[in-house]
Amino acid sequence: MKKARIAVVGAGGIGAAAHLPAITALAEQAELVGIVDLDEARRAEAGERFGTDKLYSDLAVMMEEQHPDIVVLATPPHTHEPLAIQVMRAGAWVFCEKPMTGSLASVDRIAAVEAETGQACITVSQFRYSGGARQVRDKLRSGEWGTVLTGYANTSWYRGPEYWETSWRGKFATEFAGATTTQAHHAIDLLLWLMGDWSSVAGFADTLDRPIEVEDASTAVVRFAGGGMATLLSQVLSHQQETRIQVTAQKATIDLETLYMPLMDEWTVRQIDDEGQSQVVSDWAEPEGEKQAHREQLANILGHWRAGERPELLVAEARATIEFLTALYKSAATGTLVKRGEIVAGDPFYEAIDAGGPARAEAKK
Repeated sequence: MKKARIAVVGAGGIGAAAHLPAITALAEQAELVGIVDLDEARRAEAGERFGTDKLYSDLAVMMEEQHPDIVVLATPPHTHEPLAIQVMRAGAWVFCEKPMTGSLASVDRIAAVEAETGQACITVSQFRYSGGARQVRDKLRSGEWGTVLTGYANTSWYRGPEYWETSWRGKFATEFAGATTTQAHHAIDLLLWLMGDWSSVAGFADTLDRPIEVEDASTAVVRFAGGGMATLLSQVLSHQQETRIQVTAQKATIDLETLYMPLMDEWTVRQIDDEGQSQVVSDWAEPEGEKQAHREQLANILGHWRAGERPELLVAEARATIEFLTALYKSAATGTLVKRGEIVAGDPFYEAIDAGGPARAEAKK
């Protein structure tokens, strides 16, 4: 089997917790050819832990010496656009942490380079690859459970003062936005993926308690092109940490209760029986062995790479989620319902995902 040469930019945080272990676990398909990080101690620690001496402080030098096929970007959000463009122009695919970037304008610039170079910029959306997710989507799309009617995504996490000590967090210039985009991104992305194309959103976003610029809580109501509706709650204030996603179709209600990494046994499907009682349907999907979601998405990418195919979740698909998040923030700032497709060049929200956020933060001072 031909191995892909993979490098990781960002040796701390999610890079060390998820991406480097995923590459190691897929050693038959991938070879780790470089770790790039500005922090020497962090580079050294990651190199020792993951068994490589190919350590760099400069991305350009690593690209020149190692010629990777795929580069994982596990760096702060404000670095994603320039790094993704640099990597694609140097001849490699990009596997980029969420959010891909902080505006639709930036997304479109990345898309232009993706088209120009023929490379790929793939967004990390690991919830889509977690145990059970694809089985649920296949059944919803097949019509087996009837029309999709309602849903909700509740991301209620806790982030205390120490979390915000990391210099780039909580600031519009470097994180772009808060709980909705950083913590709730994957749950919202999964709900949209399960329920179909969204058509409009009305939302609220605010900084209720934490000493940060970006929002620490938001809520929204969503309409879908197929007629369904959903609600969202995203926060970093909750003392009962959970992620919960529910979708109701005509013939079933599907629940996911998890925190960070959905597992097969955290999905529940219920149907009303002939006596009007809610029953858990136990045979809706056969267990496949537990999945680690980042590893599963990387394995999917590697399969497409070996086959010479375009991978899933390119910029155009990631754009839909970023457009949704932008529309939520615009609704919160303007007090209006925002429809899909209305945020275009010339709109302040085209240039910044939460263009109304700085004024909101200033008003609280």
